[in-house]
Amino acid sequence: MSDLEAIQAEAERRGISRLTHFTPLRNLVHIATSDDGLLSTKALTDEERSAFNPQDLERLDGFPDHISCSIEHPNAYYLRRKRTEARGEERIFPDWVCLLIAPGHLWRDSTLLCPHNAAGRCGVNVGSGIECFKSLFAANVDAPQGVWTRARQPACCPTDAQAEVLVHRQIPPTDILGIAVESEAQAGDTYARLLQLEAPVEELPILVCPDFYSPTVLANGLRIGRRPVEQEWHPGVHADGDADG
Repeated sequence: MSDLEAIQAEAERRGISRLTHFTPLRNLVHIATSDDGLLSTKALTDEERSAFNPQDLERLDGFPDHISCSIEHPNAYYLRRKRTEARGEERIFPDWVCLLIAPGHLWRDSTLLCPHNAAGRCGVNVGSGIECFKSLFAANVDAPQGVWTRARQPACCPTDAQAEVLVHRQIPPTDILGIAVESEAQAGDTYARLLQLEAPVEELPILVCPDFYSPTVLANGLRIGRRPVEQEWHPGVHADGDADG
């Protein structure tokens, strides 16, 4: 069995169903309506950068041609930092969405892995292969912010909530399985924007999950084995399930 086959087998054994990636809502329009989907910072053209809001231009991890993703649940600590540091247009348009991405990128030969936040040590612990993949789920992970100890996290969750999967260059639209947002109001706004721009909204399920946007709530819940509630959202249907009109 090759390393990539071993990673796929281990991912399936752990019940990993997706990767995740946070992006500002205004970027979603470009991602959902272009043939390119989600591109790395390096892959964006100058014209695209003027319309798009690429994240982490400095790329302290040293991999500007890779897209930072998380396994199963998003890195809400990253989102909190980005919101705290927001300036200019980022404050005017503060909404973010979490993209849910097909897990097959885990077992591609160009994908890189890190058991903690890759930027924290300038990418020194970024690697690949089955042993590196297993290190994401070790009993203890020595991270820049301290040691993470595996408690009762679900098998699909890395030990460190900021563990990273670095996907090379591009995630096509067909690999985006859905969108998770913070509230029902944001779900309605996201749907309306995509519909107006003739994006394939029927192929992009929208979930409401406030816990994704609260790092303490998300991390503490997962450490006791409690996965966040992800509520499917449908246009014209209220939270209590009653249809409009």
